[in-house]
Amino acid sequence: MHGKKVTRLKAGTAYRFVIRDRSSIHDFHLSGPGLNRVLTSVPLTGTKSFVPRLRKGSYRFVCDPHSGIMHGRFNVS
Repeated sequence: MHGKKVTRLKAGTAYRFVIRDRSSIHDFHLSGPGLNRVLTSVPLTGTKSFVPRLRKGSYRFVCDPHSGIMHGRFNVS
């Protein structure tokens, strides 16, 4: 958020996720309470945005083809 690492967000608030996918070998997969969505697919390159209303709980984001090294998580409370 504004160049700073985010690890906790407020439940019920709409946050804009902007994914800049510059490689055709990656995707961006976001999952958590009530959400399991691949926001960019493996062949896609470019920028996409998504505005989910997050629920309380733990969320995970991952590049599915490289899940062992390209992943993270954040909490919503």
